[in-house]
Amino acid sequence: MKKTNKDPKERLYEYRIKYNAGVENSVQNSYHYYNALNAPQALKFHLKMLENKKIIVQTLSVEKHNPFSERWEDESSILNSFYNE
Repeated sequence: MKKTNKDPKERLYEYRIKYNAGVENSVQNSYHYYNALNAPQALKFHLKMLENKKIIVQTLSVEKHNPFSERWEDESSILNSFYNE
């Protein structure tokens, strides 16, 4: 029997994180996509992936996909609070 999750607090959302290799290296921005409960979790996934692959990039933005409006919502304020801890 398929397990269904009815708790809205446990819903996974799609996040996209915009980054680039740095001012000296690249003018083209790239995206990574993650399924996460919230923006801090998506950012932690992103940073862990960068650490594992030994990649140095600058993270530019974090956006959450709203499935109801079909738009990307800016969650970049998490970058300030995450890096200023």
